Amino acid sequence: MITTISLPEYSAALGEDIKEQELECAECDGTGECPCCERDCLECDGTGSKLKTLSDREVHAMYFVTVMKSLKKLCAYSSRHDFLIEAGDFIKANGRPDTRFDWLNANDCHEAPYINTVH
Repeated sequence: MITTISLPEYSAALGEDIKEQELECAECDGTGECPCCERDCLECDGTGSKLKTLSDREVHAMYFVTVMKSLKKLCAYSSRHDFLIEAGDFIKANGRPDTRFDWLNANDCHEAPYINTVH
């Protein structure tokens, strides 16, 4: 089994710069002015962008994707490691993030009871 960095170590390594991302304001489309009254946007205070702090769930999802990409690359270049075995061991030890809720919110879907995730 390949030893990977732990989630707390990964989270600490990310630093505050990555955990806080500056995103374009969705209300004013980055202009800084309200589209209906042409005053300063109340959501971003007229700057056109807002700081978004990543949640623990988003950091866990980033960690999972990063480790899977690293395992895939390592196993592709190594004849001693099988990706499915290594990925399975990692998931057994660390779990898999539940991204169903995030996906539904990102796609403006409401709770869909017919979508099941297997853990």
